[in-house]
Amino acid sequence: MHLIHHQDTPRHIRLHALDNVAVVVNEQGVGAGGCFVDGLVAAEAIPQSHKVALEDIAQGQPVLRYGTVIGYALVPIARGRWVTEQLLSLPDAPALDSLPMATDIPEPLPPLDGYTFDGFRNADGSVGTRNILGVSTTVQCVTGVLDTAWSAPVASCCHATRMSTTWWR
Repeated sequence: MHLIHHQDTPRHIRLHALDNVAVVVNEQGVGAGGCFVDGLVAAEAIPQSHKVALEDIAQGQPVLRYGTVIGYALVPIARGRWVTEQLLSLPDAPALDSLPMATDIPEPLPPLDGYTFDGFRNADGSVGTRNILGVSTTVQCVTGVLDTAWSAPVASCCHATRMSTTWWR
């Protein structure tokens, strides 16, 4: 069987350099034994948009996504394993009035040479763009909330179109 690299090969996205989990991006998920380009082997079937352990994570150690602790391993989690909520204890939520503001300021990006502004100029000299509102979920369990949020204000907005998403089952 001939595999098309971009379509059939198991793929994941590591969202931050410090992360010890990545997100599976194949539409049908990845089967047990699936080998990612970086050599990681799926220890079990992992659905699309779910996490896979990039390294062995010892019991009690933090699980990092977005460079942030999203939980602590309740049991040892082997490299290649599907990382589910049942394997994690969640960190305590901070009080809303104690949340830091913009603590991780990224380095400035280099200028985008060779690009032009695709907007419009107003009569007063100011400029604007036609905005596209994009709402994306990172886990499928919140799609019901998105459906509810979409149904009223967004759907009544000018020329709004909902894009459907098929989730792995």
